[in-house]
Amino acid sequence: MDKFLMICYVSAEFGPFKGEVFRVTPDKIGIFIEAPAWIKETIMFRWLLADGSIKVAEQQITMKQGENDPMKGVAADGRAEEKSEAVEKEITEAAEVPEKLIKTRTRKTKKDDVK
Repeated sequence: MDKFLMICYVSAEFGPFKGEVFRVTPDKIGIFIEAPAWIKETIMFRWLLADGSIKVAEQQITMKQGENDPMKGVAADGRAEEKSEAVEKEITEAAEVPEKLIKTRTRKTKKDDVK
């Protein structure tokens, strides 16, 4: 069966593929792991590769770089730093609501005069 080396920065579960499931557990985070080639076809692998949570040896990172400083360029959430910063910026921009969008309610019914 074909295998490849990768470094994963988050816990993940890939599969099922013909009854097989491949898991990256917390003890395997940030180190080279040998993974079966079929996980490259899963959606989870594509998502994690896109946000920088997985680096594949020989394509995105050399063996020497991965052994010397495997966490280089990785934010605390497991994403690539540049992608993590972009997500954080998007969240803060969405949280800032312009004051003109906040409308105060006006009473539409009259109060009864109470004596």
